[in-house]
Amino acid sequence: METMDNDLTFGVYDALCLACDVPAMVNDIGLCESCNAKMERDLIRQREWDYSASAFGCPVDKREELRNHVIAQYGKALELLAAEPPRTARSRSRKKKRKPTR
Repeated sequence: METMDNDLTFGVYDALCLACDVPAMVNDIGLCESCNAKMERDLIRQREWDYSASAFGCPVDKREELRNHVIAQYGKALELLAAEPPRTARSRSRKKKRKPTR
């Protein structure tokens, strides 16, 4: 029976990265090291503190400093995640009044 001496490969396997389609070692969510870093930065930019592994170890009062550092170093634009479309307000004139059903 073969034992795994290197704990650094636990949870990592060879596959295609789900983001860039390059064969590489991917993590448990299917991202290579480069794409995982982009995902982390995007989560920090969007203030999704509960989903970011980097922000997990960061004190609550230092999170905005972390975000500002990421934006200063890598820019404000999202790298991997798609931006949410702007919400459009429905005008009252477009709403139809429905007849009561029996």
